Amino acid sequence: MPFTMLSRFLKDRTRLQLADEREWLGKLQLALARFDVPPEEKATLDRSIAQLDRLFLLVVIGEFNAGKSAFVNALVGARVLEEGVTPTTTKLQILQYGETSGRHADPSGADVITAPVALLEDLNVVDTPGTNAIFREHERLTSEFVPQADLVLFVTSADRPFTESERSFLQNIKDWGKKIVVVINKIDLLERQEERDQVREFVADNASGLFGTAPEIFPVSARRALRRKLAATATADFSPAELAPVSGDRFDDLERYVATTLDEKERLRLKLLNPIGIGSRLIQTTRSTIKGRNEVLRADLQTIEDIDQQLDVYRTDLSREFEFRLAEIDNVLQQFENRGMAFFDDTLRIGRFPDLMNKSRIQREFERQVVADVPKQIEQQVQDVIDWMVASELRQWQVVTEHVSRRAHAHEGRMVGGEASGFQYDRQKLINTVGRAANNAVESYD
Repeated sequence: MPFTMLSRFLKDRTRLQLADEREWLGKLQLALARFDVPPEEKATLDRSIAQLDRLFLLVVIGEFNAGKSAFVNALVGARVLEEGVTPTTTKLQILQYGETSGRHADPSGADVITAPVALLEDLNVVDTPGTNAIFREHERLTSEFVPQADLVLFVTSADRPFTESERSFLQNIKDWGKKIVVVINKIDLLERQEERDQVREFVADNASGLFGTAPEIFPVSARRALRRKLAATATADFSPAELAPVSGDRFDDLERYVATTLDEKERLRLKLLNPIGIGSRLIQTTRSTIKGRNEVLRADLQTIEDIDQQLDVYRTDLSREFEFRLAEIDNVLQQFENRGMAFFDDTLRIGRFPDLMNKSRIQREFERQVVADVPKQIEQQVQDVIDWMVASELRQWQVVTEHVSRRAHAHEGRMVGGEASGFQYDRQKLINTVGRAANNAVESYD
């Protein structure tokens, strides 16, 4: 979006301050590039850095019927914005200084309005679509634009102060660390001062509870303030009743605040704080992300240690059971040996010498008395060992894969924006590697 550049107004010392901050922010951009920071948040930081080169940016937010356009007109002292429009025709409007009045559309969808107003020589003013606008695109534009603001003026209506949609919107933007000034517009709709005091107290309590600190609050009647300015320049004629001041109206104080409190030094301070606040928010968000990932990785590491311990137990149990199974085979062979020795002791005697001459008979007796069903026993024992090992490996494989699968699906779908991040991909790849290694370890015991 086009903005009047700030650089031509800066002193050398201020230029150095801007250069130092831009260098720091550049390092932050490089650091954040190492993490899965959402693209829209990176873009927000980029826009805030670009904003350093532009005039002080004052952004006006609030519901579409809070009288924002009327307030901006009163602030600049001219009817530069159309009032009373419906939310369906509302656009984001950027007010800039120009030698002549004009309006043109910006490619982003905003209207750029120029006017020969002295206030606009020092700052740009943005009138945003209402926070309760029918078109979500309006609210999206507002949400994207607020982080670029150096100062936010929140306008709420005295007859509907601090609505739920306003609270929700402020809740979403407060973490950007913006300086927010509260304007209670349309106080002329409240007939008694007691009512105005009650509204101010209500807004103050709610704003303090939301922001954590008490913001500046200015009750105003933008409509009457604009009438007084137009009457003073003889550009309009109003009755005394229409120009009569409203008790408790602080519009003049608000103007002094913008002109005096927000002097050149304060505006520069807020402008420098703008990207720092956004950068700090991204740092906190990234730090929380890193903390969460560390917790996930610690749990993953514990899973690996659990699998390691499980494999150690499996290895020990397998070795012990295998020894028992081999002992059973040894027992069959030992019995075979004992029968053989007894057979030879009984057969190889002088008294049975004639029998020894009958080779086939000795062989038949040996097979019947000694060999018997030894081959079948050994074959059965070996088959039992094979079946046992297959069953053991299957159980171990199921335990390991189930354990790995649970960790693989842990935190699934919790990435920002629902997108699979680099961290999630690397973690899944590591878990798959662990699963394959565990399976190979189980198979190595065949």
